[in-house]
Amino acid sequence: MSGLILRYLGYFGPDKCPADLLFEPGLNVICGASETGKSFIAESIDFMLGQENPVRDIEERAGYDRVRLLIESEGWEPLTLDRSIEGGHFRAYKETLFNDEPRTKAITLRAKHSAARQDTLSYALLERVGLASRVLRKNAKGDTRSLSFRDLARLCIVNEEEIQRRISPLLSGQYVTAPVEYAVFKLLLTGTDDSALVSVSETTKEVKQDGGKIELLDEMIEELQAELDEEGADEEELRGQLDRLEASLEEQSKALANIQTALNALLERRGNAAKALRHRRARLVEIDELVSRFNLLDTHYETDLRRLEAIHESGSYFIHLEQKPCPLCGALPDSQHLDSDCLGNTEAVIQAAEAEIEKIKRLRTELGDTLDSLRCEYSEIEGSLTQFQEEYDSCENELSDIVAPAVSTERASYNQLVIKRSEVRIMLEKIERMQRLVVQRRGLERAGTEKMGEEIRTQTGVSKNILDEFSRTIERILQEWHFPYANRVFFDESKRDFQIAGRERGSMGKGLRSITHAAVNIGLMEFCRKRGLPHPGFVVLDSPLLAYWKPEGEEDDLRGTDLDEMFYRYLLGLQDNNQVIILENKHPPGFVAKEGHVTIFTKNHHQGRYGFFPMGGDN
Repeated sequence: MSGLILRYLGYFGPDKCPADLLFEPGLNVICGASETGKSFIAESIDFMLGQENPVRDIEERAGYDRVRLLIESEGWEPLTLDRSIEGGHFRAYKETLFNDEPRTKAITLRAKHSAARQDTLSYALLERVGLASRVLRKNAKGDTRSLSFRDLARLCIVNEEEIQRRISPLLSGQYVTAPVEYAVFKLLLTGTDDSALVSVSETTKEVKQDGGKIELLDEMIEELQAELDEEGADEEELRGQLDRLEASLEEQSKALANIQTALNALLERRGNAAKALRHRRARLVEIDELVSRFNLLDTHYETDLRRLEAIHESGSYFIHLEQKPCPLCGALPDSQHLDSDCLGNTEAVIQAAEAEIEKIKRLRTELGDTLDSLRCEYSEIEGSLTQFQEEYDSCENELSDIVAPAVSTERASYNQLVIKRSEVRIMLEKIERMQRLVVQRRGLERAGTEKMGEEIRTQTGVSKNILDEFSRTIERILQEWHFPYANRVFFDESKRDFQIAGRERGSMGKGLRSITHAAVNIGLMEFCRKRGLPHPGFVVLDSPLLAYWKPEGEEDDLRGTDLDEMFYRYLLGLQDNNQVIILENKHPPGFVAKEGHVTIFTKNHHQGRYGFFPMGGDN
């Protein structure tokens, strides 16, 4: 079987420099810093092999409108595929094209697989692989459908998120598609499909009704599973995350309460200082008004004193004047009645003026004492204002610079934790709802199976000898890679995953899960190719050596071991008709560049190749 060799990937757009990459048969390594387009390469290859979703919209992709992928197969004409970045059908050319213009007429290949059509990308690729027109089981009733190249693609192209997952490398995690996915595994291991299966017809009304319910449940499960896959939800991780969030919320709540207590105390201090300032300033205004009024009163007193002193002085002068008839009553001095008072009794007026002067002086003295007291009080209050103003300013500064920001930060952190906890709870509710739907579906399917008879109790089975042989292949690969505890590899049919040294693969750290996932994909390709069984012939792996640069814990940390060196040496020793494309952050050992094909993205404008897309990008 010839299989497929990916030779060229390119992005093109009006007035844009092509963003392209050449691949060679054998080992290809694309490495370098994050955010340089490595994962985007894997996504683009998947897109050009029939993935329905458009390629991810990243900033560097702006201005490019189509993607090209060149595929070669031994014994077949070259196949160059062009596709809009928005998706849709393909333009295919049976010639080798890189960044040049086609010389032959394009053939349209439909993006969606159809068993009844041969003008699809899926059929063109399956034909080259040797798996065209194969049939797969859909369910326990023996219903079947035709093989699509997309069924194979997920075993050949593994992105960074998928390679770390806890579930089996053979499955996507969607309950509805699990029978088909395991049937694909059987097809690759044995070369036989499910065309011999005979579907049991649903003859009774009740079974048809159950079938309709199952279809509805399948749609609901598939929709929920798609949402969970998009979020990358894992129940065990989510429950652990929820526990950690609850603990963090409790700690955050205590910290927030402590800071709030400090804030309340500071606000009380500032309030007391502000209250004291208000009272004292009000008293100062009141004293100012009193002093102003008392000064006005003192002025009146002074005026009265001058008037009375004038009366007293003029009366004194009047007594010493020559005796004349009274200017008031006109009586001569001898005729005046001195024993009785009259309005002209000057001496009495002088005495009254003197008494009034003494009274006013006494009142003015008392008024002066009062003014002195008020001025003294004013001075004391004015002097104390500085102390309370400083206290208020200190509280204000501490509030604006320390406590309030701390409260704001703690509240923001608390709110973020609450939002995150809500999101986790929603995801867990979706998982629980999906699990309930799965249980309900199984119940309906089991009831339908009992009604239809024992003949429909069928399931995909793979010979234990084949499974054991494949397990030994994985064990040998892991041993050659110097993987820790690489012995007694066993395939658990109930979970459709591998156990390594008695330990479930999914229970390992994400770094070890990544490398064992890679071993399964590479081992499956090697197993098929050595036995002349159909296989696409290539594997694209994103971040299989995660344990070297992002381990999950001490047990998951492979730094300091030679696993990376042995990993690359093994891949360099694969047969020439196999192709492996590795996307990694960590640079490979030096010998890889001498024997394989290595592309380094530097993320440096002045050294080497910056990334997948050229800097600037304009012609």
